[in-house]
Amino acid sequence: MNIKKSITLRTFKKYQPRQIAKFVRAFFNGRIFIVGLGRLRVIEGKVAIYQHQKNDKNFQITVSEINRIINELSQAKVSSF
Repeated sequence: MNIKKSITLRTFKKYQPRQIAKFVRAFFNGRIFIVGLGRLRVIEGKVAIYQHQKNDKNFQITVSEINRIINELSQAKVSSF
């Protein structure tokens, strides 16, 4: 039986979306924890919400903001070449 254990990659003591976005871009899969907000999944370099968090506006706003910054950082890297 092959069971993958999910571990928390990093705990952020403050919500700093740019710093979180840089970390998420570097690590493609796992979990992060933001103090005061909670646990989030990282899937293929993007932040995702757990199923039980889908109705919470704070999580939706946070995830969309972090993913928007990830996209901006990716665009900046592509356009610099």
